[in-house]
Amino acid sequence: MFTINHLSFRLTALACRTPCIRSYSKKSPVIRPTPSQNQSVEQDDSGDFRPPWVYSGSRILTYTLIPTAIVYCVFLADWGEREHVFSPVRRWTTKYKESFLSLSPDEASLIEESRPPTTIEPQVTTGNQAEGRPSS
Repeated sequence: MFTINHLSFRLTALACRTPCIRSYSKKSPVIRPTPSQNQSVEQDDSGDFRPPWVYSGSRILTYTLIPTAIVYCVFLADWGEREHVFSPVRRWTTKYKESFLSLSPDEASLIEESRPPTTIEPQVTTGNQAEGRPSS
């Protein structure tokens, strides 16, 4: 029968075993390329004629042109008068823009109160202008 001492001895023996499976998985194998692979790697490096700034420039253009195209298609492109996918977004934008650019009733009343009263002054005309002749 198994006893506690026998079980603890067996667990200790398993824990002390070296090398364990994990140490084998941690080691990365060294793979050396064959001579034909060495030649193909050298040819690939010498064949790239583009300067390094081309890669960063294309990345910058990608990250700017794609969002610009999306914004243009959603908000500015003419899709006709009928209902389309971007109609709800355009209605929300128009509503938000009108609320941003217009005055609330409270603000309009404040402006009316702050304006000085306007007086209507009669226009002074000379006799020549009254008859329809140009003044000289």
